[in-house]
Order: sequence, then structure tokens, then C-alpha cells
Amino acid sequence: MIMDYRVEVDFAPMYECLSSTIAFFHKQNHTSMDSGKEWVRRVQADFAPSLLQRMNEVVKVTEDFALSPFIWRCPGERTVSSFLDWFDGLSSGDLYELTASFGSPVPPNLTEMRDRASDMLREWDNGYFRSIDPAILQGLEQEAEARRALVEQAAPLEAVEDATQGMRFYSTGRMKLVVLTPQYHTRPLVTSAIYDEYAFINYSCDVLPPANGRPEAPLLRLTRALSDETRLYILRLLSGRQLSFTEIVKEVGLSKSTIHYHLIALRAAGLIIVHSGEKASASYSLRPEALKVLTERIGAYLKP
Repeated sequence: MIMDYRVEVDFAPMYECLSSTIAFFHKQNHTSMDSGKEWVRRVQADFAPSLLQRMNEVVKVTEDFALSPFIWRCPGERTVSSFLDWFDGLSSGDLYELTASFGSPVPPNLTEMRDRASDMLREWDNGYFRSIDPAILQGLEQEAEARRALVEQAAPLEAVEDATQGMRFYSTGRMKLVVLTPQYHTRPLVTSAIYDEYAFINYSCDVLPPANGRPEAPLLRLTRALSDETRLYILRLLSGRQLSFTEIVKEVGLSKSTIHYHLIALRAAGLIIVHSGEKASASYSLRPEALKVLTERIGAYLKP
């Protein structure tokens, strides 16, 4: 396959605002996120139930209306308020033109979807996002700066895999640009929006240090991933070969939902490579370099 796309690293507070709404309202991801249901319960307490219900309805209606391309294209500072002011000010023609430029289907009610998404994000910012720990945004900005230097020195395929800890993104020649964005709230998940010529990939970033004496998140993910018999069996199946999700389900003999849960844990630990592309279904293989750092990580943590 041809990999002639460029890789760019981009970050702005608006990206993380969007990521935090995805983390909160997409209930199917709660058990897989580091923040988990405890964080969800804390945030819920700051909103009226009726408001949360209305916001959740907007999230469902606008689920296919990806905002990452608009954030990337937005000029200026791109704080939440500055982005939404710019976004709200786009004419219907500008809105349609920008949406179509990414090869995304243009819904007939695009302007209405924009208005509803913008109102919901303002409510979310007022009720939660503007009061998050400033160290989160500072850490993400620092990560983006460091990642830019790494991307300049690596081939596109390796740059994406290193940032995402295991996602190999292949192109058949149509892809022009992959935009990498560090995100905190949906850790350790990797999320993406893929269009004809552009891909926006949000990768997990642990920007806050653990409590004093506690292990760091990457070590926890590794040890948890390796502590399960089924996950060890999956790693053995993937040693030296590439399997599709359907093939893994057939080999292991468990339900699709159970295998999906195990693959998320293995991906979060960086133990498997996810082979993906513009239109192709994903397949999986072993990523042995993650195992090589296990002894080093445990040794560093246990060292007095």
C-alpha cells in the first residue's frame, strides 16, 4: 500500500472540550476509560437532570456531525468561546462548503445541527469544561509541541503508530493529511474521523502525574492487560500473524462484545497493532516492543 500522506500535530482547548463531551455522553465507553463511571457521577452532580437529557439528545442527533475538521480550519486562538463564536458566525454557504471540502456527506439540516451542537457545547463549557484543572490543557499543549518534533523525524506510518501506541494507518494514495491531536478525557481510547483525503486521530495522553508512590498509567495498563487468560491467548494467536476481528472471535470462541472489550485493553496497553486504512476493516497483530519495556517499567517503579 502507498503511504504518501503527511502527518500534522494540532492542539487547541476546543479539541479537548469536544473530547470531554464524547467521554461523558458515550456511555458505551465508560467502562473502558481511565476516568470511568466515578468521573461521570461527579460531573452529573453539577448539571440539572433535565439539562443533561437535552444535551444527550443533541449528542445523539449530531453524532455524525464531526467537529474536528472545523476546529482544525478555525483561525485564531480556538478557545471554546472563540471557536464557537467563529463557528456560529459561519454563513450557511460557508458551512456547507467547509463540510463538503472534507468529502463528508452534507446533511440537509446542517445549519440546524450546527446551532444545536454549538448551544450544547456552550452549556457543557459553562457547567464543566471551563473549570477543569489547567494542568490538563497545559500538559496537552506541551505534548503537542514534543510530538511535532518527533513527527518531523519519522515516516508517516511510524509517526501515527508511535503516537497512538499501535495504530498503523495505511493509505491507498488518496489520503493527503493525518492530523494527530492529544486528548486526555477519553484515555486510553483512540478515536478518529476519516474522510476521503483527511483523517483526524485523537490519541491518549497521560498529562497528570499519579498520586505519590502510585504506579503510572502505562504500567497499570500493561499489567492489567497481561493478567487475563483470554487476553494472553489472544496475544499468542496474534504472534507472527495478522487476524481480523471476526477471525479472533472464531478462534477464541467468545462473544463479539467480550472480544471487543479484551482488544480495547490490549490496545490501551500498546500490546497489539491495529492495521487500518481509509475504507478497509481493521486487522490485528502482536506488538512485541510493548513487552520489551515491561521489565524496565516495573524496575523503575519498584526502585526506592
